[in-house]
Amino acid sequence: MRIAIVEDNADVRAQLCGFVEEYAAESGTALEVQTFVDGAAITPYPGGFDILFMDIEMPRQGGLVTAEHIRAVDQDVVLVFVTNMAQYAIRGYEVDALDFVLKPVNYYQFKVKLERAIHRVKRRGSAQIPIQTGGALRVLNTDDILYLETHNRMLYYHTAEEVLPVRASMQSAEKQLVSYHFVRCNQCYLVNLRHIKSVQDDFVLVGQDRLAISRRQRTAFMSAVAAYVGGALL
Repeated sequence: MRIAIVEDNADVRAQLCGFVEEYAAESGTALEVQTFVDGAAITPYPGGFDILFMDIEMPRQGGLVTAEHIRAVDQDVVLVFVTNMAQYAIRGYEVDALDFVLKPVNYYQFKVKLERAIHRVKRRGSAQIPIQTGGALRVLNTDDILYLETHNRMLYYHTAEEVLPVRASMQSAEKQLVSYHFVRCNQCYLVNLRHIKSVQDDFVLVGQDRLAISRRQRTAFMSAVAAYVGGALL
C-alpha cells in the first residue's frame, strides 16, 4: 500500500513518516511512503498512491487546491488532511476527504486516522484474476465473484451471470482471494463479503443463493462480516 505525505514543514514531514513506519512495524502491514514538500510538487499528480496525508496550508500551493487537481484524475485515492486550523477541514469534504488530523499530531491520533484510511482502501480494492475454464482462459474481476463452491474435486466460481467450473483446490483460491474480503462460511463455500445481502440463523444470503454457515466456521465468519461492515461505515 502506497502512502504520500505532502507537507512543507520538514520536522512534521519526518514525524509523519516515522508514525507510518511505526504503525507498519506494529501491525505487520506493508506500507511504502513517499514525501512531497509542497502541493505544487505532487501536481501534475503521478498517480499510484492509495492514501494521501496532506497539509492544508503550504506556501506555493495549498492542500485544497492540490486536492481539486488530484480529484480531477483520481477519484479513488483516500485523502486525509493535516492542519492546525479545524475550520479548514470542513472544506475538505468538497473534495471527498475521508478525515483530517489536527496539529500538533500525536501517534495515537495518527494511528486511528491511518487505520480508517486503510479500511477504506481495502474495501475499494479489487483485482483481475485468470482462471482456466471450459478449455479457455478467462479473466475475472474479484468484485464480480459472488462466491466459490467446491464439489467433487472441482471449484465453481459463481457470478451473477454464470457459474464457471475450474479444476483447482479451494485452499489455493482462498490464498489468492483472502485480501479481497473472501471468507469461508463452511468448508464448501468461500463468500465475497461485498455481496452478502443478509445473515439469518445459520444461513447467509449471497446474491440469490442461501448458503449454510457451519458451526465450526460461524465465529470467524461472523467476525469477518462485522469487521467488513464496520469498515464500510467508516
